[in-house]
Amino acid sequence: MFLKALWRVLSNERGQIPSSLTDNYDALLSTTLRAYRTKLADNITKGNKFVSFLKEKGRFKKQSGGERVQVPLMHAQNGTADIFSGYGVLDTTPQDGITSAFYPWSQLSVSIAISGLEKKQNKGEAKILDLLQSKTMQAEVSLKELLNNCLVAGRITTTAGSDQIRNRIGRLDSGATGPNPLGHLIDITNSRSVVVGNINGSTYDFWRNKARSSTATTFVGFKNELNRTYDDCSKGTGGVPDLLLGDQVAWETYWLALEQREQYVISEKRTVDILGGSDALKFRGSTFFWDEVVPDPETPYNPVDATGTAGVQHGGSATASTIYLLNSESFDFIVESDTDFDTTPFLRPENQDASVAQIMWMGQIGLNNRRKDGVLYGINQAIVA
Repeated sequence: MFLKALWRVLSNERGQIPSSLTDNYDALLSTTLRAYRTKLADNITKGNKFVSFLKEKGRFKKQSGGERVQVPLMHAQNGTADIFSGYGVLDTTPQDGITSAFYPWSQLSVSIAISGLEKKQNKGEAKILDLLQSKTMQAEVSLKELLNNCLVAGRITTTAGSDQIRNRIGRLDSGATGPNPLGHLIDITNSRSVVVGNINGSTYDFWRNKARSSTATTFVGFKNELNRTYDDCSKGTGGVPDLLLGDQVAWETYWLALEQREQYVISEKRTVDILGGSDALKFRGSTFFWDEVVPDPETPYNPVDATGTAGVQHGGSATASTIYLLNSESFDFIVESDTDFDTTPFLRPENQDASVAQIMWMGQIGLNNRRKDGVLYGINQAIVA
């Protein structure tokens, strides 16, 4: 295993692991965990299909600090574009139309704790390494789930609009908000008076995504609605949707609607590897896969932590499906350059016989061209023909 090999290198550099529980013990744990950070970040990224897809498309960026995340965007064309001949006059009128969206930073963390008793019970290189490895894997899985639930699910409060998806909030710190969920960036009520990236789509129509409520009762009607939403998102410059992300039933409905299904299965190794070997289907120029926490925006749920699948979040009452049509070029996934799943040293609290380290992340996801993305929602889950 990677950690075992890493441990041997570090222990050889520092000498044998001391049999007594000294400060060097925590120092070596800290060094081992810190050296594992790059692989840890890679594992967490690959463990989230949506994030992994954006990374493959080159939408990952790093920003060194700053009060907020700044995403440049274009909301109007350059009016000086013209036809001319020879010495014809060229239009040099100053142009506006390029501005920036601003998104607040979000922070995530997970703790790794090793008690004094566990240290005594796991003396020796092999045992303490196994303990550190198991706790690191547990933290890794938990952070994967938290990040995915923040980005894909979000939350709906019963006191707000019944279809307004908001950011997750902290379990211990209810004033802290997680990264922007898809349902906040791509709203089923696209003219809602809500600030996204410091811009209100109700005031500025250029900052409105596409949204369509499904009324289909047949496979043909369902595919027609999907085509129409795709075409709406394709209008103008900036490309077409290249990713469809839906819930499980939406994916299964599309699969059943295909006449020659094998022709639509994506087997290209690079795409399969990006999505962790999961099933992916073709829809025109897009890759279509599903995630268990894609919400039904019209069914209220209010999770405040990292747990729960769609069924749990909806109390088992969701009756409609959702598909997000996403243009990867319109997304920016920004991480703070020094806090990209960075690890802290193992330290001992004053009032506990334990050593605790954290894995820290700071970043945000935002849009630079909101009108290039869309959502088809309210899809009948009982379509059979």
